[in-house]
Amino acid sequence: MTLLLRAVLVAAMLIVSAVLVAAGQARTDNRSKPIYFVHGYEGDSGANCNQWDDMTGKFRDWGHSGTFFRVAYYVDDVNCNSWVDHHGSHSTHNASGHSGGSHTANTNIRHLGYHLAWHIYDHYTRYGTYVDVVGHSMGGLIIRYAIAQTELNHPDFPPNLRVEDVVTMGTPHGGFRWPCLFCPLQGDQMSMGSDFLVWLENNAWEPDGYGGTQWSTFGSDNDGWVAADRAAGTGSHRDPVNQYIGSCHKTWYTPVNDIGHTDFLHDTQGGFTAQAYARHCPSGWVFYSGLPWPVRRADYAVTFGDQ
Repeated sequence: MTLLLRAVLVAAMLIVSAVLVAAGQARTDNRSKPIYFVHGYEGDSGANCNQWDDMTGKFRDWGHSGTFFRVAYYVDDVNCNSWVDHHGSHSTHNASGHSGGSHTANTNIRHLGYHLAWHIYDHYTRYGTYVDVVGHSMGGLIIRYAIAQTELNHPDFPPNLRVEDVVTMGTPHGGFRWPCLFCPLQGDQMSMGSDFLVWLENNAWEPDGYGGTQWSTFGSDNDGWVAADRAAGTGSHRDPVNQYIGSCHKTWYTPVNDIGHTDFLHDTQGGFTAQAYARHCPSGWVFYSGLPWPVRRADYAVTFGDQ
């Protein structure tokens, strides 16, 4: 090999390396990444992480081989396999509502996002490993805040987060369907027009982890807690202007599917028979009579990032 050819090859390799570093990492598009499953609001009763059994079981059937984290953050959570409590400090970043060394319904969602960010960083990001996240209901707000503050270089948060895909299901990006009266702090924060939700719209429109994050947001007309537009992140009747989150991939399940708030976790049908509207950047909304049901659609979203 001549010196000139060797110099050209070395230069080319340096350019490719620089591009990869700038981009963070090329998409993996496989089912080997670790996945965080973040439950929603449960009040002071705590959550039973067995609610993830149907989804995680099907994910294994469909070939997911990475570690599954069923995240716990309430003091009375049960059957979870990973707690956020020892990642970060209980006295840092909007600390409130602590009990028994953990959290309650009066803990600020911002504080939970802070803990989750450090959990992801401590376990994976610091080692250069990417993860995916599935958030149900309030869980989607927790990860949205975590990535946003990290991207904004908030001093309380890790230097970066490697989160490749996020799926939120029934998450009140635009607030609850009904006013929340006499609610604990978290209920107030998820009420339409709250300071917390307004902050997210202004500062966490489509937050990106290191190398970019693909966001998929699911809503259903049959969700009694969170209206389809507020969960999918678009305005009423799929208004392209009034939106709540800039997710490129939105799914709005129609009434014929009868998908309620918790059905997002349990509807494991594998066929392409659901009726829904879907939107993928930069195109507009399209109606489909043959889309995957929620659990399968979540699988595709964390695998390929385009759901």
